[in-house]
Amino acid sequence: MEHNYNDFSENPLAPLFYQYIEILKSRCFLKEAEDLEKIAQQHYLPENRQIITKIAIEMQKAAVSNEVNKFEQLLKRL
Repeated sequence: MEHNYNDFSENPLAPLFYQYIEILKSRCFLKEAEDLEKIAQQHYLPENRQIITKIAIEMQKAAVSNEVNKFEQLLKRL
């Protein structure tokens, strides 16, 4: 059976994963960002899928918590 792996950029988790890489780069964690880019290139490996999923979940939690904080700040101003 032949495996045809799609490009990782088509994965629904890719935007969150790449956003995390950009955050790392902006804070000068270049080696870590490079390692994660290598993981994205081999996203089909089970251990890499697990890392990608964990990062995406943490990014979602951060986004939600940030939105909740903004919402609470807005309520305080009203």
